[in-house]
Amino acid sequence: MASPKRDRLLNCARHLFETEGFHTTGIDRILEEAGVAKMTLYNNFGSKDMLIVAVLNRASDDMLQKLEGTVSHLNDPYEQILGIFDALAGWYSSEDFCGCMFQAAVAEFPDPESEPAMAARRHLMRLTELFLDMTRRAELNDAETLASMLAMIASGANCTARQIRTQTPALHARQIAEILLERACSRRLSPDNPIRPQATKLQTL
Repeated sequence: MASPKRDRLLNCARHLFETEGFHTTGIDRILEEAGVAKMTLYNNFGSKDMLIVAVLNRASDDMLQKLEGTVSHLNDPYEQILGIFDALAGWYSSEDFCGCMFQAAVAEFPDPESEPAMAARRHLMRLTELFLDMTRRAELNDAETLASMLAMIASGANCTARQIRTQTPALHARQIAEILLERACSRRLSPDNPIRPQATKLQTL
């Protein structure tokens, strides 16, 4: 069972990291806000980086649980996929939306082998697995590739929403997802014709 001090430290750190960033938020500021001693940090997490990892892991759990909960009333996995983007739209329009912590972690920790960067990648893998479960239950063609595309679209929407602070990125992402799903449905009976990204030659302006 987690201690109240540990939870208070995690909650305060998460709020500060979300609103002010990882590197700009110092340990002393977090400890002061949480009202705990430095030993609470080191006994529970060992370092600031591992505190960040714990915050990211909890944020990942919370986000995936909310997404799954939002679409749990839908029986059709096709509609569940689109419902994920509806849930993102609601998140973007909420007052407490500060952007995606996982993308912020990758930006602030460019070393891909750093603990925070790896925690961010694990979240993307979990999001992809969520979509994969839905695409498989919908019996869509090339479910693995489709799930990866959907996770990429959702991540891109998160990034854009952080810049413009509206739900528009989620609405646009939903439209793109619909196109991919319709394409997957039309090829459902053609196992030899999987969904693959097609390179498009860009015209010079």
